[in-house]
Amino acid sequence: MEPNAPHNVIMLLDKVDPVYITEARNAIVRYNRENYKNQTIEVVKDALDANRTILIFTNFTDGDAALQYYLKLKKAAAIEIGWLPVNKYSFLIITNKNLQLLKNNKDVNGYRDLLNKQYSNQF
Repeated sequence: MEPNAPHNVIMLLDKVDPVYITEARNAIVRYNRENYKNQTIEVVKDALDANRTILIFTNFTDGDAALQYYLKLKKAAAIEIGWLPVNKYSFLIITNKNLQLLKNNKDVNGYRDLLNKQYSNQF
């Protein structure tokens, strides 16, 4: 992990219909507009594999900024996307470099274990 490198927050959606992925993205874009007016958080959709889609939230200066956003978003998700079952999505923080590695190796559980060691089991 590179704590001082730019970080992203990703939302991993598992076996979610594309319509609901778009709705989840729209809901979080609205959430960001209302709660992060002075910060530009870009949201990009990408595929991890045939069953898993990721929404990538960019423009966090370091791991701490991404972690703070992650903690707030994780809490807000129950309201913002309450119609999407909790077992269909999860959130992680990740550097650009590690995101490329994750997209290649697809080892979400291994990466989550690494994050939990680094950030005291918050993932």
